[in-house]
Amino acid sequence: MNNLSDTLRRYPKTVGSVGILTTCAFILYDKHKFRRLVSKFFDESVAKTEKKSKPDYIYIKYHIYKESMRKLKQKEENDKKWISIIINPIGKWWKAVKHSVAWRLLNIAQNGSHHERLKAVRQLARIDHLKDWDFRHLAQICDARTAISLARSGADTRWFVPVHMKGCIKNPKLVLSELHDILSHMKKKKECVQNFFSRHFPEQDPVEDICEFFTQEQLITLTVQETDLLKEVTSFLHHVTKDSDLAQQFMKEGGLIHLMDLCKIFAEDNEALATLCKILANLSILPDSVEHFFSSGWAGVLAEWQQCPDLRLQVISAKTMANLDHDDPNYTPYPPNVYPLHPRSRTRSKPKADIVFVHGLMGGVFITWRQKDRKPNELSLYGKNAFYTSETDDVFLVGEQRRWKLNGNGDGNGKKSNSSPTTTSEEEAKAREDEIKNMEEAAAEIAKKEAENDKLLKAAKKPSTKTLEISDAATKELVETLRNEAELESDWEIVHPDVPLSASEESKGEFSVAGNKWLNQDNDEDYTNCWPMEWLPEDHPNVRVIGIDYTSALTEWSNFSKYCPCERGQGHIDVRAETLMERLAISEVGNDRPIVWIGHSMGGLLTKLILIKAKDSEDSKVQRLAESTRSIVFLGTPHRGSPIAKWKQHMQVILSPSIEVKEMEEDAPKLLTLHEQFMNSLQTCFRNVEILSIAEGAPTMLTSFKFPLHIVTEESARIDYGDFYVLKDDHLSLSKPIFRQSFLYQRLLRVIEETINKQKSAQPEHQVPANLIHQQEKQIKVPSTLTIQTLIYQMKDIFAFLPQLTFKFSTS
Repeated sequence: MNNLSDTLRRYPKTVGSVGILTTCAFILYDKHKFRRLVSKFFDESVAKTEKKSKPDYIYIKYHIYKESMRKLKQKEENDKKWISIIINPIGKWWKAVKHSVAWRLLNIAQNGSHHERLKAVRQLARIDHLKDWDFRHLAQICDARTAISLARSGADTRWFVPVHMKGCIKNPKLVLSELHDILSHMKKKKECVQNFFSRHFPEQDPVEDICEFFTQEQLITLTVQETDLLKEVTSFLHHVTKDSDLAQQFMKEGGLIHLMDLCKIFAEDNEALATLCKILANLSILPDSVEHFFSSGWAGVLAEWQQCPDLRLQVISAKTMANLDHDDPNYTPYPPNVYPLHPRSRTRSKPKADIVFVHGLMGGVFITWRQKDRKPNELSLYGKNAFYTSETDDVFLVGEQRRWKLNGNGDGNGKKSNSSPTTTSEEEAKAREDEIKNMEEAAAEIAKKEAENDKLLKAAKKPSTKTLEISDAATKELVETLRNEAELESDWEIVHPDVPLSASEESKGEFSVAGNKWLNQDNDEDYTNCWPMEWLPEDHPNVRVIGIDYTSALTEWSNFSKYCPCERGQGHIDVRAETLMERLAISEVGNDRPIVWIGHSMGGLLTKLILIKAKDSEDSKVQRLAESTRSIVFLGTPHRGSPIAKWKQHMQVILSPSIEVKEMEEDAPKLLTLHEQFMNSLQTCFRNVEILSIAEGAPTMLTSFKFPLHIVTEESARIDYGDFYVLKDDHLSLSKPIFRQSFLYQRLLRVIEETINKQKSAQPEHQVPANLIHQQEKQIKVPSTLTIQTLIYQMKDIFAFLPQLTFKFSTS
């Protein structure tokens, strides 16, 4: 052994060469294992991307270099001229002024009094002339309260710090694992969490040897099962965060950061984003949640969603920001099921009235109150409308985005909608790119055709030179007049398109409009998916419009309480009315202002039950719901039940009707008792409440059975109090006016206007101080022999209060 070591020492170079060759041979033999070992410490894909994106050398041509040096020298010479010597300091001074004004306003918004903060925020929201780096600097020194105030005032989105690691998407498998850990801590506190784990969320396998983050250019591999599981977890989080204790625990464990990861994953799925926004709305009502939202970057995202074309993201993000904006002088919290449709931003004055919309069975705040389509809708018992899932994005897009999608050109953002947030293969990605190109070509062709059609329409509006083959001279003259004149004169009278088929004797109009006030909107392409949100603010900007949203089902097959066994009884009308009543009281509905209730179908029954319970409540906030009610509009409300509910007697096994349907049977004892109590209240505590009832005059087509049916009969919808109309619309169309000059919408406007006017007349214009009234009473009782000196002293006392009255008038 010693001889061998001595021999090796004699030939060190030979031994070293053999060692190196042996090592290289070993690496080549097990190169796959070696590469896997190295990949744990280095990301090869990032290195390849950087190598491809960054060239080794940058070659600059000589003539380009020479030209750039000439311009630089020319600029130096121009700066030495006397004009530049005068102008440049002025420009620098102006930039410094603009910069310093924004800094001073931000300082006032952060440290000033409440009144000063409100004025500073209004001025900051108007600033849009600064550079990007100015906005970035201001955003970094902005605090949470000011950022939320700016977001609610419509400020530029550059006011907010971008989301942390915006271009990186966390591995969905890691997100699932982290959400699994958070929910596992809630098992002991909530039974529904255990039920969810047993059904949808089995024990999570340990995640090892996977990439933690992906860039936007990389393809994320995610199976359909994992995508569905992520959506199930998101929906369950929306349910479980309604519990304040669980919501507080979820937020303390970094839940907002995990929601941001989900937001990046579902960036193209508006349905999932709407559910995420509902979770944020549940968390925003918690105390001390403003700092959590600000530090996690949600303030900027919510500000962008308020300008999103999707209706759901607009309304739900506005609700979330309203809950966070504690600095608002008109601050009002909005718990679950309550959505502010108007105003969705800060206002200086308090609203003059609360308009509350309550939808019916299978409806929703984003479905029931849309404008009537040109094509009649059909009611599907087992389709998407059987259980409100909001699976169609095109329903919620507003304006041009929706019309563009209806033409077959993708979603409202000009991109093809994709329900899955990931791509599983390169072939699918290429196919998607080809499809998008085809969509763009089709959009260009459609735009070209629309432009040609516009030309044709403009040509068609010109007076026709074709002779009319009409024998009667008077009729011929009338037709020619209508063709040549663009607008009708005041002596014309236009009947509303949805004029009632019949009405009660005491019912009021108007059923027509003068010709000079008529706007022909038959060919108008403007369409609204929520007319209470877009039409009412234009006609009555000083009111607050609230939409109630609750989940309901027609059959037990689509039971909405799949997550929580304890909510299976929530379908009972008594329980639902109690919940909605408490949440409306939290939103301060009816606080020093009148309430107008508009209920469609089962929403009218809920309205009646809420008022009956509110008038007997011991809570003063709940009592205000009954005391402030001035008008109620019933749209197809089954006061005595609906014949459709009796189907359960014949098709119990097939339909398996839900709790809501069972309680709305025709002549059900509970409904008759409720109606009797409400009618008695109209003679006592609700005797000053105006009632408007509208019934359906056309049957509703049921697609599952292909036959027409009156869902609510005229006898059931009739209430022997107030105005009653029968329209020629079906049950679904009673909540959908065809356009703004329809009878339905104009009659609702009249109800709101009369309610506001009655409130104005009931309130005195100003309150005279009590001591002044006392002095006036003394003056009336003064005898005629009163001396002039005594009168002068009393007049001095009266004039002493005039400055107080003047100040009162100036601030009212």
